[in-house]
Amino acid sequence: MNSIKKWLSTHEWVLIVLLVITFISIRLPGTDLPLHQDEYKWPMAVNPAITGVMIPHPPVGELIYKTAGFIVGFNIHFRFVPLLFGTLNLLLLYYFLRTFFGKREAFTGGIMWVFSYYSILASLMVDTDGQIMPFFFLLALIGYYKIRDTESQRKIWWGILLAVALVLGFLVKVSFLLAIGAIILDFLWIQKSKVSSKKILKYGMYVLFGLAGLALLLYIMKFIFPFFNLSASLKYWEHFAVKDRNWFQTGIQCVKGLLYSSPFLVGIPFLASKQTLARLRPFLFFLGSAFIFYVVLFDFSVGALDRYLQLLILPLIVLSAVTVTHILNISDKRTKEYALLGVIVALSILLLQTLPHYVPALHPKTEWVSRFLSLRWNFTYPFSGGSGPLGFYVSFLLISCSWIITTAVVACAWCKPNARKLAVVFLIPIAFAYNGAFAEEYLVGFWNGHAPKLLAHAVEFIRINPDIKKVTVYNDNGGSDVQATGKYHRRLYVDPMFDLDGKVQTLNNDKMHYFVLDVPRLDPNSVYVRYFASCIKVYEEVDKKMSAIVYDCRNVPDIKR
Repeated sequence: MNSIKKWLSTHEWVLIVLLVITFISIRLPGTDLPLHQDEYKWPMAVNPAITGVMIPHPPVGELIYKTAGFIVGFNIHFRFVPLLFGTLNLLLLYYFLRTFFGKREAFTGGIMWVFSYYSILASLMVDTDGQIMPFFFLLALIGYYKIRDTESQRKIWWGILLAVALVLGFLVKVSFLLAIGAIILDFLWIQKSKVSSKKILKYGMYVLFGLAGLALLLYIMKFIFPFFNLSASLKYWEHFAVKDRNWFQTGIQCVKGLLYSSPFLVGIPFLASKQTLARLRPFLFFLGSAFIFYVVLFDFSVGALDRYLQLLILPLIVLSAVTVTHILNISDKRTKEYALLGVIVALSILLLQTLPHYVPALHPKTEWVSRFLSLRWNFTYPFSGGSGPLGFYVSFLLISCSWIITTAVVACAWCKPNARKLAVVFLIPIAFAYNGAFAEEYLVGFWNGHAPKLLAHAVEFIRINPDIKKVTVYNDNGGSDVQATGKYHRRLYVDPMFDLDGKVQTLNNDKMHYFVLDVPRLDPNSVYVRYFASCIKVYEEVDKKMSAIVYDCRNVPDIKR
């Protein structure tokens, strides 16, 4: 409380209010984006009027969305839940950095939280990984750091905060064990100089009793919350424990998570001092354990790994904020020139979008590899996922140039510590340009088209057209909106991992209307494009590099593979 009074006495509250207003203003236009695939299961699962849809996780996350449903309704406004938690996380992040590092670190971290694209995506995605779990992680970290790094007379209360936050986080999702483990590992690391066989046994018993307590609590939850199905929740993990790992798909989704994070947030932590890394050790343990859990132990590529990797944003921002602030404290008179040069390079990178860009199909991947190896990078890269976003394109030329420049500058700064401030001031404008390009295409689609706008017009056509009885939706793009018309039949996935013979047979059996919002684009040589070529286009709208088409395929001849 004393620190908060100090901020208010120096008008620091004005800064915090401006950060919050900017944070909300950027994201507010995205609150009415259509729910995509796994996202629209949430309002169905928490709606007491709908049965048969279940969230396979502990009950607290579902309780949060169920409460929101009773307040705002079960059909709209669900994106305000992650937005609310994202706003709270901004305040908690500011408090955390302000309390344990300083005002400049807090402001820098707040700016990063506001403008990072991954943060924007996470604060609009209907799920628990992006903002709800980080909320409890931040609460736990505040309690832990208060106990670890301060002489607070109220350590018992901070201990209670730590315990409650860890338990609630675990009851949101079992994978919150990563956060619990990171804090335990940091504590044990601090105690390593006092290691003895007796202490090892003692702390080992504490951990075992703690895990047993969490397991017991999880069991008790099924009696407190009738909607929580413990056996189904445990069985859910079998989905990811597969023998034949799709390592290529895992790599693609990991790369997507890094692209969302930006080269700045990925690269800057490599410039952190040993002292900074030591003070932020829980975040390093968290990143390390997350890599082992999400990439090595389980095959989350069969789900939506890029959604789970939203956990990257909190540790990367904290590491980058503290590192950047310390580097900018170095005295160097040449910063203005390098900052101006960074602005010029950032604008040049943005202008790369004005060059003609090719839109390749998502499959086969060989075309992507060919264009990459031949340096023909003027093509658009599609971004979508099992839990959103609906789909948007970003220039691969912009992406690759940003990563190459940032990586080269960070490498030079790592080799030459006296040039680190110049490197940072040069990279900051490029970071804003990169994240701004992603955010703009996601929310507006100025350069490459806006899928939500195309979807809204097409769904209205489907709704009012009496000739359309049932619609199959490509990639489930707009599936939730088509369901609202009462004419949704099923989704059509075209990934080669699915049985093509079965898909061809399904096309021949289901001769009806098809809705194709082509993000990502279909392979022009595929059986699907051949099939649609024999159909009648009853609706079509194009926006830059994407289109929305409704096909009437009721009278087409059978096709062969």
